[in-house]
Formats: sequence, structure tokens, C-alpha cells
Amino acid sequence: MRTKQELYQAALRTVALRRQTARANAEDARLEAEAAIPALRHAEDEVRVRGIRCALAGAAGKDRTEAAAALSKARQELTALLAASGRPADALEPKFTCKLCQDTGSVQGRTCTCVHKLMQGLRREEIEALSSLSISSFDTMELRYYPNTMDEKLGEPVRTYMGGLLEDLRSYAEEFDHNSESLMLFGNAGLGKTHAALAIAGIVLQKDFDVIYVSSPDFFGKLENARFDSSEDAETLLRTASAADLLILDDLGTEFVTPYFITTFYSLLNNRLGAGLPTIVTTNIADGSLLEKRYTEKISSRLSSFVPCLFAGEDIRGLKAAE
Repeated sequence: MRTKQELYQAALRTVALRRQTARANAEDARLEAEAAIPALRHAEDEVRVRGIRCALAGAAGKDRTEAAAALSKARQELTALLAASGRPADALEPKFTCKLCQDTGSVQGRTCTCVHKLMQGLRREEIEALSSLSISSFDTMELRYYPNTMDEKLGEPVRTYMGGLLEDLRSYAEEFDHNSESLMLFGNAGLGKTHAALAIAGIVLQKDFDVIYVSSPDFFGKLENARFDSSEDAETLLRTASAADLLILDDLGTEFVTPYFITTFYSLLNNRLGAGLPTIVTTNIADGSLLEKRYTEKISSRLSSFVPCLFAGEDIRGLKAAE
């Protein structure tokens, strides 16, 4: 799990490499064109000299009409030479990936959108390495796997109920911002809780928010190991998870509970709730009393502030395996 700053630096390195590559390719194209068109270098020099004279005239407050006309003529002659050789007018210009910032990563002193998109892509790759985000979306959650039978507790057919719940979760993702509420997706195993959480992650990432997805046993196990491994930084891991725009904590209830886990989990929840940052938890634990028994009253109290989202039905994995 990389920090947001680490993602930013990685994105800037990619942008810098793009710019370097574009300029190198442009120089290769220039050398090739100059070798094929004897008069090209002179035409380029004319454009360069006329451009400088035009700029100097403007800086001195002089009439630029004559200088601008000479520059325009020089450009036309250069374009004509390129066209005669079958090359476009911009054949000698670098082909930058981002037209907005020309692969500098900055526009008018602000980080370019291309950098943010690269950061999103890097975070998505990170989540995909830990999950099946690449195949998780609300469109792939087929309602046919939920029974179309009446459920007395729900007061409606399970399929109808789950259809409404999934639409609500999709809306949550599409309308996500820092004021969004925290969610607890709970229910028996194999009902699509993780799938729905990752579908939310995919949409929220596209909205330029930083999303961190962690498996509860893996994350807290890594924190535990970091206490004794100098190559890991428990404080950085915890701070990164605490500061994410959206944290998805998957499979809560499958981790090994230790005093250190209780302290760390409480700190994570407290930090995020205090900062007003949304968290999504998925768990098979449906009984509030069991949550309190496993995690202490203080943690259970904080989890009780999450909006409960019950997943109902039969184990979808088993149904798919039987097909």
C-alpha cells in the first residue's frame, strides 16, 4: 500500500518519462527530415530567427505587424517543404501524451489532470493485485442468483430487496464525496458483499478520490509484523489507511484478535470518524452483540454508527459452481 505522496511521485516520474520520450522522438524525426530535405534546416532557422525578432518587437512595445508577417511567411515556407515530402505541418513537433500540460504535469501552477489519472490507475492496479476489482462492477452482479421468494423478515422477495440495495449502493458510489456516510455490508458468506464494495471502489476512483482496499486479516497482520520488521513501517501503513478518501476494510471478523489489533483497529476507526472520512466494512458477523464481544464495546459503538446494509439470499459461489 503506497501513500498518496508516493503515488504522486510515481505519476510524476511517468509524466517526465513521457515528455523525455516525446522530445527524443521529435529530435529523431527532425534529423531524418533534415537528411531527406536539404532546405529544411534553413527554413527552420528562418522560423526561429523571425520568431525571436517578433518577440523582441513586442517586448520593446514596437509595432509587430512587419515582424509577425515575416514570421508567418517563414512558417508557411517550412510547412510547404514538409508537405512536399509527405509530412504533416507538425512533423517536427514533440507528440506529447497530454495536450493540456505537454507532459510537464502542471498547468498554471496546478497539478494537471493527467497526473491525477495516473495516480488513479496506480491505485487501481494496487487494488487489483489484492482483489478482483477488474471484474467487479454493479453490472456484473446478476440478480438471478438471488431467490425470487418472499422473505418474511424483509417483507418482500429477496431478489426485489437485493435489487433495491444494489441500486442504493450504486447511487452511493456515484454521489460519493467526503460527506458520504460509512457503510457496513453484512450477511452470510458468498452473497456479493466484497463484489459490491469493489464496484463502489471502481466508481469512486473514477471520481478522482483516493480509495484504499485492504483485507482485514492481511492488513492487520502486516501491521503486527511491522512491529518486528524494520523494512515495514506500521505507523506509515496506519496513517495511509487513516487518511484515504475511502477505506474499504474487507472480511472483518476473519483476523486474529490480539490486544495490539484491538488498539490499532480502535485507532483507525477513531481517526477516520474524527476526520469525517467514509469507511466501508464487509463482514459475515450479523449480530451486534457478537461484534461487541469480539471487538469491545468502544469499537462496537463506533461500528454502530455505520449504515447497515444487509445482504440476503443463498451462497452465490455455490450456485455458480453448480451450473
